[in-house]
Amino acid sequence: MQPATRRYDLIVIGGGIVGCSTALYAARQGMSCLLIERDTPGSAQSGRNLGFVRQQARDFRELALMVGAMRIWEGVEADLGRSVGWHQGGNLSLAFSEAELASLQTWQQRGAGEFGLDTRMLASAETRALVPELAPGIGILGSMFTASDGRAEPTRATRAFFEAAMESGVAVSLGQPVARIDTGGGRVTGVWVGNHLYHADRVVCSAGAHSAALLRHIGLDLPQERIRATVARTMPRPDLRLGPCVSGFQTGIRQDVNGAFVISVAGGEYDVRLDSWRNMRWYAQTRKDNPDAARVNYLAMLPRAKGASAPPLADIPPTRDHVAIEAYRVEQALADFRQIFPAAQDLGIDTAWAGIIDTLPDVIPAIGPVEPVQGLLAATGFSGHGFGPGPMAGKVLAELAAGRVSPVDISGLSPMRFKDGPLKRSTT
Repeated sequence: MQPATRRYDLIVIGGGIVGCSTALYAARQGMSCLLIERDTPGSAQSGRNLGFVRQQARDFRELALMVGAMRIWEGVEADLGRSVGWHQGGNLSLAFSEAELASLQTWQQRGAGEFGLDTRMLASAETRALVPELAPGIGILGSMFTASDGRAEPTRATRAFFEAAMESGVAVSLGQPVARIDTGGGRVTGVWVGNHLYHADRVVCSAGAHSAALLRHIGLDLPQERIRATVARTMPRPDLRLGPCVSGFQTGIRQDVNGAFVISVAGGEYDVRLDSWRNMRWYAQTRKDNPDAARVNYLAMLPRAKGASAPPLADIPPTRDHVAIEAYRVEQALADFRQIFPAAQDLGIDTAWAGIIDTLPDVIPAIGPVEPVQGLLAATGFSGHGFGPGPMAGKVLAELAAGRVSPVDISGLSPMRFKDGPLKRSTT
């Protein structure tokens, strides 16, 4: 599927929720726009994540972006004219130790005080009153709860932004990857897809795990890595209703629109590739701060180490990438889920899938201009929590592409923050 027109005001690379929303908001501003997706919209991580839409417990450098995104989510179905499975039932983080409780309290004080969020701490009894289905006697000391947080169906939401973008006049190229970004005279000039050159003075690179390779060709060596994350879905249980999204024992739990529970253990597999060695020095501090965040797989390049891909799913578009699920993570997530909610003891797994998380050393995204190439913008490295802020990232990029300033503070998210060497992770 290749468009006939060869010149546009803006070209967007990547058909995830960031790319689709960027194209939509740019078109609404009167810009001619081409959206390029190597597979189908939502086939990568935008359609394979857990579906949390949360402000709670984010790095404070990206919180303004997420607060802005929440305003979009609250009106998204009316705006797009489509159901995305939006439910504003809150987000609940359980604490099982004094250290966990103290960490939640520290975040809550700043989130509520500095950012004005409705985040509050709940005692053990208050937590159980909010969610009576929680298991008794599992040692819940308290929790953090943000009532304004919510959830949505990832594939459905991404597809809704894509369809709205097409209705707004966005041209689409599907099924072929971008070969390279074209530049000349210190500015971006277009994008090559196969042997076709599409011209534009402004390009947004939001290609997820494929962004680093495209940006490296124009001079930005972004230390982006890939984490393979596994998600599972139980059989439906519509009589067991869960209002908020819940996190506990390292497992996130969301109930979908059909009554099934979508569950996933935090972190994933770090499949070492030939390209990984160039980034090792960047991740020393990240590994020190979060030693259990990802299991390193040094044998990933061997065919026998790839494992089995999940079977095709009716509600998640297929991808050309081989993304293997990890059975032990499904088992751990199910065990945690059953321990937290004993009423779900009889629920088995319906299906599981995996996706590739594009991450950066400080575990926050890179959004903004790519210097010194005029007209080139990047949005990548969302590190497993980009679904929620995705629509606001799209609005920011559309504004920047139009020559205006960002409507929210993204000063801590510049792609150029890596040019001077490894950074230490911070939540300031």
